[in-house]
Amino acid sequence: MADNEKITAAEAAPAEQKNEKKSAKANKPSLGAKISKFFRDNKSEIKKIVWFSKEQTIKSTGLVIISLVAVSAVISLLDLGLNAVIMWLGSLI
Repeated sequence: MADNEKITAAEAAPAEQKNEKKSAKANKPSLGAKISKFFRDNKSEIKKIVWFSKEQTIKSTGLVIISLVAVSAVISLLDLGLNAVIMWLGSLI
């Protein structure tokens, strides 16, 4: 009889594992639930955004444009200067 008990105990373990896998799948949310949660979370995050006023947006845009012009002028002057130096070095050869 001891052999019979060992066999049934050995057979019972895989059955318990199958039941655990089924219950894990049952607890997993469906694709529709995941999509719904994504959009709810997305909506709540968008509500947290603090938008600039029209005046602040215009000032920031102007500052960006002025900075862009200034940096591009500096880079252009450096390029022209380095180009002149390289041409001068080339003329020495």
